[in-house]
Amino acid sequence: MTKILLTKDLKKIQNIQIKEIKNLINSIQILEEEYKQEEYTLKAKVFFNETKVKKYLVKKSISFSQPEKVPAIFYPVLFVNNDLKNFNENFFYKNWIETKINSEVINFILPLEDLDDISKIVKMKNKIEALNIFSLVNKYNVKNFAFVLMNYENNKLNVYLKTNFNRSENSKNIIYELSSIDNELFLKPILKDLKLKITDLWKKENLINVLMPLSISIQFKHSNLGNLNKIKNIFKKISIIDKYSLEEYDVNNSLFKIYYYGGPKKLHNELLKYGYNLKNNQSYWEITINE
Repeated sequence: MTKILLTKDLKKIQNIQIKEIKNLINSIQILEEEYKQEEYTLKAKVFFNETKVKKYLVKKSISFSQPEKVPAIFYPVLFVNNDLKNFNENFFYKNWIETKINSEVINFILPLEDLDDISKIVKMKNKIEALNIFSLVNKYNVKNFAFVLMNYENNKLNVYLKTNFNRSENSKNIIYELSSIDNELFLKPILKDLKLKITDLWKKENLINVLMPLSISIQFKHSNLGNLNKIKNIFKKISIIDKYSLEEYDVNNSLFKIYYYGGPKKLHNELLKYGYNLKNNQSYWEITINE
């Protein structure tokens, strides 16, 4: 759940009952068993049914995300009383990779210190919204980034966060009350909170709104009945498909009406995983076997 839900939505499933959890399990693999001093110990791996989990969330009206793990540059800039700190003095730079959150979906990459970049940042500090972040990160051949400008003064850490995920840019300002910038016990929860906020922004880019189901009519060309049965089974496996119906059928063509969550692009990506291509032929949608 920590992988597919936004942080704010995790509390909505805190009271899930054990009976409900059992219904979501596919199988259990026993890894180790031990009976010692009248105590039985079991180590097991639990496999959950992805489709059942997502249908459970749909019933609860909780939107879920299907984020792929992506690389992103994490570029932290820290000013203390208007004095720019080097990366080796920057707590967030030094501890970002080592600080873990549950089910991480971003592979963060740290930049190298560059004097030209530092000069640009210092020059644009008071009009940071106009800074061209791409000029700082393009050299790493990674399109996604999280740029964080932090300024500590008067017992407050003012944070300007700008992200780019899949060409969608977001920015926000955050203020943390902080009595000391030198106390790591105070800085650790702030670092973790920032990591969660950035991860949530990536999840939002992949969010499937379960409150707004869509429908689509799709034509499928097949050479035999086996092809038709195979595509039906695939529809059942795709968790964003709520239901489907076979509207028309003849020897070589079928017309399906599919009710699903997300958008055509998401449905296209899900079908592609099973070797099928969804395309718009101007007047109608069509599924073909991906060659």
